[in-house]
Amino acid sequence: MGETDADDRETRATLHAVGLALGLVAAAVIAALTLVNIWTLAYPPAEETVCALVYPAPPGCAPHARFTPAFVSAVVVSLAYSAVTFLLLTVGRRRAMVAVWGLGGLLILCVLAGQFVTWGGVRG
Repeated sequence: MGETDADDRETRATLHAVGLALGLVAAAVIAALTLVNIWTLAYPPAEETVCALVYPAPPGCAPHARFTPAFVSAVVVSLAYSAVTFLLLTVGRRRAMVAVWGLGGLLILCVLAGQFVTWGGVRG
């Protein structure tokens, strides 16, 4: 009986370690893809891809108008990635839902950061 309990604990510990590792990899992939997307949007490959030729121009049309939002978004995404990594390595070890909520929040923040750069920041 004691041998079965020890095997169960080892199996649970292994599964938990694999889940933690997958969470860390997922957070890194989400943050890295977002940073690549942000800087690709900030500096498009060709001049013609920045805006459609309409008057008045849509927000964030000028190439120089996207650098500041891209820089701010990159800093925010990097800080959020650091916070989620810290969360996964501390509280996420004991509570799986905290890890899921942290990864979900990072994903939502990354999508919003991409939209922030696409539209050239906040107007006002």
